[in-house]
Amino acid sequence: MDYEEKILEREQVAREEGKEEGLKRGVKILVSSLKRAGNTKQEIMHLLEQNYGADFTDAQLENFPKES
Repeated sequence: MDYEEKILEREQVAREEGKEEGLKRGVKILVSSLKRAGNTKQEIMHLLEQNYGADFTDAQLENFPKES
């Protein structure tokens, strides 16, 4: 692998990490909004599992309400 390929690979990894961080931030904002709206933890978890179950593990999903 030459230097240019390594640089491109690093840029791709950084892009993917940035997308994941942005998605996490968006989920945390959503959870905060759902809490303010009076949704229960069970309702919030159900919505997270439906909408983000393919993007995050169950453990990650369970941490979002704790972090928000």
